Amino acid sequence: MARPLIILGTGGGVHDVLDAVQALNAVRPTFEPIGFLDDVRPSGTEHLGLSVLGPLTDAARFSEALLINAIGSDQSYARRPAIVASTGLPPDRFATIVHPGASVSSHARLGCGVLIAFGASVGGGATVGDHATLCPLAIVGHDATIGPHALLAPGAIVSGHARLGEACYVGAGATVRQLLIIGAAALVGMGAVVTRDVAERAVVWGSPARRREAAR
Repeated sequence: MARPLIILGTGGGVHDVLDAVQALNAVRPTFEPIGFLDDVRPSGTEHLGLSVLGPLTDAARFSEALLINAIGSDQSYARRPAIVASTGLPPDRFATIVHPGASVSSHARLGCGVLIAFGASVGGGATVGDHATLCPLAIVGHDATIGPHALLAPGAIVSGHARLGEACYVGAGATVRQLLIIGAAALVGMGAVVTRDVAERAVVWGSPARRREAAR
């Protein structure tokens, strides 16, 4: 029986969630999206054929539903932990959704509330923390660690044994070299080639990636 699913946010990340759910349900009924919780769109309005049910803080009203966070961009990534915390719900109330077109090693570990979108890949021995998001075609190499709430944009590559801290953002097409450490809430810009560790809250881009802004 499909579980009711509520999506946090109404931005572009919603499409990856709905695409994954549609593909899963084509194989076996798994999730039934019933609406969104969002602090921007007014309650009662419609988006992509589903209703906005209320603000994020209304999550506890829907005791039978699972949730997943679809909020995250290069502007909002650092708020992802607070967004999930605002629901007041424990980890087991969040769905982990893996698109059937993704590749996840049987030796990888996925946390609660994780989204693995179409074409993404997670290698053996890798860990993807709670509420992390891998957008389409993102790659996590063997034995890498993706911290909670981190977001890998389309085509981002995190090589083997690299470690990303909480709420990092790795931009589209960026590459993180093996064995590196990317600090919490750091931003790696689109297309960057990261060849050295990145400090917490630093903003880097370029090839090789250089620090471009003061820590946030």
